[in-house]
Amino acid sequence: RSCRGLATTLASCAMLAMLAVVLCARDARGQDDWQVIERHTTSQAPAAAVAATSAPAVTAADGTINACGETARVASEPYTTIVAQLNDMWGTNFKVYESLTSGSPHARDGGCIFYNQKFLDNLFQQWMKIDDPDTVKPMLYAIFAHEIGHLAHSDFDPANENVPIKNKELAADQFAGYSLERMGIRRLDSVEVTRYYQLTGDDFVGHASGHGNGEERTTAFEDGWHRAEIGLSEQGTQPAGGLGEP
Repeated sequence: RSCRGLATTLASCAMLAMLAVVLCARDARGQDDWQVIERHTTSQAPAAAVAATSAPAVTAADGTINACGETARVASEPYTTIVAQLNDMWGTNFKVYESLTSGSPHARDGGCIFYNQKFLDNLFQQWMKIDDPDTVKPMLYAIFAHEIGHLAHSDFDPANENVPIKNKELAADQFAGYSLERMGIRRLDSVEVTRYYQLTGDDFVGHASGHGNGEERTTAFEDGWHRAEIGLSEQGTQPAGGLGEP
């Protein structure tokens, strides 16, 4: 299976991770606007995450960039800051670009993360009817944390080629939960995103999509959140359950 094929399979993962996030944060809706309450700089990332570097991008004459085999542009805010903060926390150096191809955020072999602005605008404004920046921004942290999770876990490494896609997706959901708890992002909306999740998860499109159903994704996110909450490493065999919802 080629890296391009794997990237295509993972293309929708970020939207699903976002949904797992909000299902776990119903009790946080009454707080003030989202904020990064604290930022931890001691990395507990897998060794591959700490060591990983991004492949160099090549700029064409028309100003476009060939990054990790995909045509893109230089990323804009708030995406550059979001990824920079996640990189700073994990000690990684993954790069983010604006893809010229419409589609959901995704990662590619070589340390690249992509988003398409038109797709995100349509998602939040047209489909989900969300226009509150304080609702959108924490979702974006969840999206990009999920994508960094794929890269930190070396999901594109040939050694992991036979790992089921579902395992990789749920592990990235767990990584997102762990990351958001460590960053102290507490205020997350649930109503619109829950509705979207029910329409795009395995519950709706069938298990062939390999992303896991709503309950599985929520459990993965919660486990990551609780692992960070009680000081466990991001991955490991020691369970973190039994603490209730974050």
